[in-house]
Amino acid sequence: MVSNTVLKSVLQFPENVKKKFLVFYLILSSCLLHIQATALLAEVLPDLEKIQVSSEIDAFLYTADLNYPSHCNVSVIKCFQLEMEVVLYESKFGDSNFCNSVHRIVRIIKKFLSHEMNTDTRTCQRCETYKEKKYPEFIANFMSVVQRVNREERKK
Repeated sequence: MVSNTVLKSVLQFPENVKKKFLVFYLILSSCLLHIQATALLAEVLPDLEKIQVSSEIDAFLYTADLNYPSHCNVSVIKCFQLEMEVVLYESKFGDSNFCNSVHRIVRIIKKFLSHEMNTDTRTCQRCETYKEKKYPEFIANFMSVVQRVNREERKK
């Protein structure tokens, strides 16, 4: 947020300068939120590596192909989040470290999605239309998607 000192000095500006400052501040704030959200997504990688191999999860999960269009990043991440909630449910009856990692992943992805602004998913494939794949392939694809989104965001 804007500090009181900055706010007091801005209030002394002429009206047209105040409006320009406000617009600049709003644009800068939204850009920073997007940068923070992308950095947040990278935080799931260590946990994904920890849970990559598991004999506890014997599920088939909807798994996005890696050749989806870039404008569908949010849709694909949302699909992985929904399927990770299935993994979270199944993991509650097993190893607590595994369950904690899965829970942390779900929490981070939800937070990432709440900050994401690019949400036009009308032309994106629906989650239920992806092939169901075994857990190890699902996690490997999820890791690849997170790395892809991070790469694409760094290029912007």
